[in-house]
Amino acid sequence: MLAGLGLVGSASRPAAPRLPVTVYVFLAESCPISQQATLPLRALYARYAPWGAVCGRISGAEATPASVAAFARTYTVPFTTQSDPGQVLAQRLGARITPEVVLVAADHHTILYQGRLDDQYAALGQRRTVSQHHELADALADLAAGRAVAVPRTQAVGCYIEKAGLGQ
Repeated sequence: MLAGLGLVGSASRPAAPRLPVTVYVFLAESCPISQQATLPLRALYARYAPWGAVCGRISGAEATPASVAAFARTYTVPFTTQSDPGQVLAQRLGARITPEVVLVAADHHTILYQGRLDDQYAALGQRRTVSQHHELADALADLAAGRAVAVPRTQAVGCYIEKAGLGQ
């Protein structure tokens, strides 16, 4: 199970309204694109943590509590990290790639956005110098403004989520 974060506004600024969503972030310790994704994820977390967006990290089949903690330390992941034994959550949400995000409504069933963080990778091995589209940030901004998510699905680019006992 994914442990969430209960986040509130800081004392130095007014508390922002809470977004009624959970952001599940699927990463794998050995995936270079997942490693690269930690930088934009840190920025998104810094921006939306006061709004109550919950982030979590689900790792690959071989993840252990120690390897997950080491990944979080190495890549300065600011949100709760936990493995997904047997990929139960990944399968329930239909996540197949790392990095992939799934933005789920407060009812825990409605997927508001699923796919890539941004378009930094056009395809495997094709990295852009500058991202032109920031789909997760746009989805969160839409929700914060009280709008429906304009682009609810994109194709994630990265490493396949390992199936327990099968490898990649």
